[in-house]
Order: sequence, then C-alpha cells, then structure tokens
Amino acid sequence: MVLLLFFCSGATALIYEVIWSKYLALMFGSTVQAQTVVLAVFMGGLALGNKVFGTRSGLLAHPLKVYGFLELAIGFYAFFFASLFGLADFVFVALGARILDHSSLLLLLKALLSVALLLPPTLLMGGTLPLLVAWLEHRSTDASRWSARFYSVNSLGAVFGSWLAGFVLVRFLGMVATLQLVALLNIIIGFTAMGLSRTARLSATAPIPSAGGDSSLAPTIRSGVVLVSLTGAVSMGLEVLASRSLALIFGSSLQAFAIVLMAFISGIGLGSAWIASPRRRNWRNPALLIFLLLGTAAVLAVLIANIESLVNLYRHVRTGLARTEMGFRFHQVFAGLLSLLVLGLPAAMLGAVLPHCIRCEDRSGTQLAKKVGQLLTWNTLGAVAGVLITGFVLMPRLGLRNAFAFLAMVLCVTAGILALQSRQKKALLATGFAAAILIVAWTATGEGWRHVLSSGVFRARETVVSKHTMELRRKHIQIRFYEDAADATVSVEEGDGIGAPADMGLRINGKPEASTKNDMCTQLLISHLPMLARPDSTDVFLLGFGSGISAGAMLGHPITRLVVAENCQPVIRAGVWFKAWNRGVLTNPVAKIWNEDARTILKLSPQLYDIIISQPSNPWMAGVGSVFSREFYELAAKRLKPGGIMVQWFHIYEVHDQIVNMVLRTFGSVFPSLEIWDSGSGDIILLGSARAWPSSPTSYARVFERPVPRQDLQMIGFDTPEALWSRQFASQKTASAIAGPGVVQSDFFPLLEYEAPKAFYIGAPARQLIQFDERTWEGDLASPEKQRTLGSLDQALLKRAFANATVNPELADYLRARFRNRPAPETSSTAPLPSRCLFFPESRAEPMVQGEPVLDSLLAAELGLRRDDQFPEAIKTIQQALQQALQTRRTGNTSPVYFAAEGIRVSLARKDFRAANALLQMALSVEPGDPQLLYLQRVLQRQETENPK
Repeated sequence: MVLLLFFCSGATALIYEVIWSKYLALMFGSTVQAQTVVLAVFMGGLALGNKVFGTRSGLLAHPLKVYGFLELAIGFYAFFFASLFGLADFVFVALGARILDHSSLLLLLKALLSVALLLPPTLLMGGTLPLLVAWLEHRSTDASRWSARFYSVNSLGAVFGSWLAGFVLVRFLGMVATLQLVALLNIIIGFTAMGLSRTARLSATAPIPSAGGDSSLAPTIRSGVVLVSLTGAVSMGLEVLASRSLALIFGSSLQAFAIVLMAFISGIGLGSAWIASPRRRNWRNPALLIFLLLGTAAVLAVLIANIESLVNLYRHVRTGLARTEMGFRFHQVFAGLLSLLVLGLPAAMLGAVLPHCIRCEDRSGTQLAKKVGQLLTWNTLGAVAGVLITGFVLMPRLGLRNAFAFLAMVLCVTAGILALQSRQKKALLATGFAAAILIVAWTATGEGWRHVLSSGVFRARETVVSKHTMELRRKHIQIRFYEDAADATVSVEEGDGIGAPADMGLRINGKPEASTKNDMCTQLLISHLPMLARPDSTDVFLLGFGSGISAGAMLGHPITRLVVAENCQPVIRAGVWFKAWNRGVLTNPVAKIWNEDARTILKLSPQLYDIIISQPSNPWMAGVGSVFSREFYELAAKRLKPGGIMVQWFHIYEVHDQIVNMVLRTFGSVFPSLEIWDSGSGDIILLGSARAWPSSPTSYARVFERPVPRQDLQMIGFDTPEALWSRQFASQKTASAIAGPGVVQSDFFPLLEYEAPKAFYIGAPARQLIQFDERTWEGDLASPEKQRTLGSLDQALLKRAFANATVNPELADYLRARFRNRPAPETSSTAPLPSRCLFFPESRAEPMVQGEPVLDSLLAAELGLRRDDQFPEAIKTIQQALQQALQTRRTGNTSPVYFAAEGIRVSLARKDFRAANALLQMALSVEPGDPQLLYLQRVLQRQETENPK
C-alpha cells in the first residue's frame, strides 16, 4: 500500500513540475535562461529536501506519519498555487519594470521569485524518500533493497504523471482544475499514509548470502557520492541532448517532448527496478557499475555513427501510418519506442547506478536514511550541473553530435577509474576497447549530422522513401550557419538553384521559418499592411525576428522606434546572413533588438505602440500557443495607443477548421474590428483594433507615396493600391462574423498546444474559411467600391498581384480562367464553385439547366436576385422551395439553403433586412447548424445594429 502511495506521489510530483513550469513561463517568458532558472530551482529544492530530511529522518519515531504530513502540505500548497502565482506576478511586474534594461538583475529577480514559489513544495517533495527509507529501516531487514524499490516505483509513477500532464489533464481540465485535482490526490495520499503509519508492516526477509563478489569492493559513501553526482550530470545531459535530437526528428511539439520525457524517466524507473530485484540483492561487485557505464557509452557510440539510419527507419515507418487521428496515435507509440531505444536504454543503465549505491549501504545500521538522503542530494545537484553544462557549454560549442561523444567519453573515463581502483584488469581492457570504438565512431562518421537534423524530416509527406534524399540534400544545399543552442537548433541554408531552389532560408528546429523568396510576400505584407491602416505610426513592436526582413521593411516608413523581441539568441546572430534583404536592421539605431520574451517586454515596459506585430512559428511547436491566447492579446491591447493596430500571422495549412475558428475567435474577442488578408498559399494576416479604421485604395495611397515601401510592394506584385486591395480576404464589415461563439485559446486552457500537433500530423488544410472570402462566396457583402474596383482591375495588374498564389483555391480557379480568357468556371475538380467572383463581375449570364423543375427555378432565381425587376420574384421562389424542403429535407449545395444564403447576401447588400431576416429564419429551420447561415445571421445582426431604422 505504501508503494502504491509513493507511485502516486511520483505521478503528482511530475504533474506539478509540468504545470508549475507552464505557470512560470507565462510570468517570466519562454527564454532559455528563465526556463533554466525554473528547472534549477525546482531540482535544487528537491536536493535541499533530500539533505534536510535525510539528516533527520532516522531520528523520527513515526517517519511514515511525517511523510503523510508532507504530502498534505504539498497538496494544500498546490491547491492555492494559482493565488500565490497571481501575487508573485504582481511583484514581478512592479519590480521588473524598473530593471527591464538590466538583464542580469531581471534574471536574478526571476530566480528569487522562482525560489519563493517553488522552494517550499520542492523541499517537501525532496524529503519524501528519505522519510520512507527511515520507515523501512524499522520495518524490514533488507531496507536498502526496499529503498531502491521505492525509488524505482516513484520514477515509474513519474512516467504516468508525464503521460497525464502531457496528454490528458491539461487538455481536458485546464491548468487550474488540473492543479486542484492533483492537489486533492496529494491530500488523500497524506491522510492514507497517516492512517497506515500505525498498522503498515513489511515482511522481514532474511539476508541472502552474498553472491555477487566481495562486498569490501562496494562503493563507500564518499565514492558513491562522486559516482551518483557524475551519473546524474551525464544522464540529465543525455536527456537534454536526446530531447533536442529527437524533437528534430519527430517535431518540436508538446507531445513529442512529453514522449521523450516519458522515455527518459521510464529508463530510470526500469533500470532502478532491475537493480532492486531480490535476485540482485547482493550484487556489489564494481564490475556491474563498469558494465553499466560502458553499456551506456556503447549505445551512444551506435547513435553517433548511425543517426542517418535511425532517421531512415523513422521515415520508413512513417510512410506506413495513415494520416488520421488513429495514425497520429500510432505515430506517438512508435516515437515512444524509438525514444526508449535512443534515450530509455542508456537512461536505464545510468538510472541503475543510484539505487545500486543505495543497496550497497549497510542494511543493519540506523544511518540508512541519512546516507540515502546524501546520495539523492548529490545526484540531484549533479543533474542540475548536467543541464547547465550541456545546455550552455557543450551544445553551443561542440554541437549535438560532439556533445553526445563527449558525455560518452566521460563515462568511459569514469569506468576506467573504477577499474583501476578495483584492480579489475578485464574491466580495464573492456574500457579501453569501448573508448577506442567510441573514438572511431566519433572521428570516422558524422558528415551528415547537420543535414539530417536540420532537414525537418518530420514535415516530409513521403509515400516512397528514397535512400538518396540526404545525399542530394548535402549536394545541393549549403549550410551557411548552424548552431545547436540551449533552446533551439538554428540553421541558414542556401540552395544552388539546380537541385534545390535558389533561396536563402532560416530553419529553427528543422522547421522553415523565413526565406528570401518563398516567404517574401508574407514577410513584407505583415509590416506594410498595418502601416496602410495607420500610416502616421511612429512606434512599432515586433514579436519574432526571423530573417529580419519584416523588421527591415518597417525601416522604410518614418517610424522613430522599432522594438523587436526574439527569445532565441542564435536567430538574432543568423540575421547577418539576411543583411542584403533586411536592410541591416541589426545595426540600425531606430531598431532595438531584445533577446527576451515578448510577453516580458510588454508586461514590464510602459511604452505604448501604434502597431504590434506577432509573427511566431506554427502553433504545433511547443510553447507557441501562448502568443495566440486571449491573455496575450489583452496584454497587447493595453500597450496599444488609441486606435492602434494588432497584427497576427496565421496559416490554414496543416490545421483544421476548428483551430482556425478558435484563433479568429480569440483574436476577435479582444479586437472587435478585424480584417483578414490573403498573403499567399496557406498564409493569412489578421489586422485588429478596438475601433474601425479607413481601408480602401484612397487610404493606402499614402504608403504607396513612400519610395521604399512602394519598392517592396512592387517587388511582391502590388503596383497600385487597387492591386493590393485584391488580396483583402475579408473586410471589417464581415471578418469578425466568421468564427462565431465557442471556445477560445487561453493561457490556462491551452487547447491549441494539444489540437495543433494532431492537425499537423494529418496534414490536411482547413477548408471552411474559404467560404467566407469576400472576393467569391461573400462578394455581395463587399462594399460597392470594392466590387467596382476589383471588377475593373487590369489583367496585367491582377496577374502580378497573384503571382504569389492565394490562400483560396476556388479563387485560383477563377483567376486561371480569366488569365486564359475563358468563361467563368462552374465547378472545380471536387465541388461546385461560388456563383460569382469579383474579378468576374458577371460570372454567369444564363442559368445552368439541370432538368429538374425545382432546381432549375432556383438557378433562375439565383440570377434574378441581382436584377432589380426580378428580385422580389426570386426571393419568393426561394421561400417556396424552403417551405417544400421542410418536408423533403434536401441538403447539399443544390438544396434551397444554398440559394437562401445567396438571397440573404443580396438582401443585405440592398439593406433589405426584412427580406434577409425572413429568408434566414426559414433556412435555419431547414438547416439550423449550417455554417454559412450562422455566419450570415451574425453579419445581419451587426448590420442591423449599425443601420437602425
């Protein structure tokens, strides 16, 4: 029963670590320095708890009862953590605002607040195992073995907690409810332990005679401390390296990191369980430790020499998995198995070292709890050192591959020292042999590591795996810049124009983020569009540096201040490779580039801005969802001047309709005046404000009068303000009505982090949004000026304006027909096209005859809607069809509901709200959940409000 309690305790501790880290990331930002401080404080608290309670546990008369009190205290603290977090955040803002320009002082403040929030519960967590060891001393004749068993069970509980936190609880309950639920579990654990303290017994088992070698050769407590410190450092270093490497293969999603963490802790738990088995009760021979160290080094040598084979294995298996939700689950299982192979196996061997040292302690004395506490303390401190050294020294200076090799060599050297001390000649020879193999693997292989890890293999949609893929990549793509930093792997790659596009691109963790050709339209529009809306802007804030092209575009406007927040330092360093395209923004005095999280700057700086631009990575990347949250938009709104513009990049590729609607809904909940722009194939740009702004070619003309912005816009195909207007997807008149009511992305209910990775894996684009394009389906809702302007656009101007493709494939069908001087198309390869397109003012001159009386009459009515003399009769025809549909329940694009939507649009354009309302109510009675009808209902409600009788 006590083992079960400790299993649950391990699960809750890991859940707390995940949730509290999320909370503190919201407070301090997601820079690697802040994240490292939080981790160091968390593990430092555990180490202090190991030390404090390890020293005193053996003196307690009822250690199990004290353990129960600790679990109670942890539970009560966690239950009220959200309130304490609010207080700490208030202090952070009040003090941090004064020292924002002093990065060291700001980091110190983050550390102090982390200590204040995390030290009390982590100190208590660190005391749990020493207390149970003290209890075991009184209950078992084999307390050291049972201590190792408790350690392994607690680790396996942490695996379960990783799964719950990463896949279940936060997704369905949110962060606050998760904390409170888990806190209640801790309270139950505490009361149960206190109840058991009077009755719990372990069966005493007589010691089995030693069968594993001379016990005099077992590590002393001093040598054990050194050994567990070293293995703690190496194991956490491997966890850092493997997490980064596997994320570059699987993708940097929240689930991918959770899977890697589960594999790591599973290895530790299984290795501990193996060494805690009764069959290994008396294994004290140092040869076992040497075997564990060399075994880990051997696994790393195989990884160093065969990373490309590992990636090819992943590619082959991935081609056999369906692009479905079930395929996504199978992919996660396979990623877990691969992680167990790469990380779990070495973690198991290193994880066995600490429990082995525990088992080697005297089982008959009364100092076992103190010794275990000492071993745990130094193991945890070693882990902290491993994270810091690996993340901030080894990876940046040696790279991922060489850092793996360095840690493997440390294990070989340690094994050699153990072999010399114990005078084990065979073990010493084995150590030399293993070191030789490692050196060969290190020096004779590894040409493709950078290309493999920066290739973004997780994005490949392969059906056939070519063995020449990496070879061709090495041949045709040059890596100009590469850095394995503590928080990301950043590369700048250039194609030769023969086997790869002649394009300079930036990749972060293998994901393309910016380029000098493919992404140029989006990178420039995201800066110039808000200036069109607010041409007198002088103060601009930009989230995400990328290539620096967006920031450089702003320098062409008469601004006085440009603040750029980029939380990944190597991205800033890589910006020099884009100097020819970003106008040297890194050295421009107008621009201030912060290596800091955007939330931190906006929270702590009182500066107000005319424009705030958010261009993060895709939301399936871990941590990115926080800058799509309502709380972030509310923070941004507080930093905007009256009438200021908020800009948000998003995409409709590799997402589904619910995600797009949630992003639009969340953005619109803070910025009610909203526009959506079509910036290219799959990309959209949202402009939002608290109040409306002028948006027409007349207002755009001021920006076109500026030489540098005009040059930028002409470079991406927009020669006139009218041509640029053709890329407006939805105006302020209709954009805010698209999403409708529903859930929003919140800091404390981060749905996007759980839905986006699944949608990314499936890889299908969102489809529903294109139904709300004012240039096609909703053309009747566009302003008369927009209809006239787009309808009269010159063919040459239109061709250049859409040279960068469009987010709307239906619009692309119309454009192809116009560019080829063909009639307006009626259907695409998959579905009927909208009845009109603004680039074809008269899309259909005659109704399509289908041979069905009702349908033919509706098709005739569709054309009659736009003719004043036929409008009343057309409305009547549609109403009659709707009446019949109440009995027949016909659905689809040829149902009366489809034509009713057309009638509602035309009625709204004519401001005939009575006709629109009548049609809408009848159509909703036929199809109450139709997205088009619900959208038109919201448009109607807004227009009635703005145009009262």
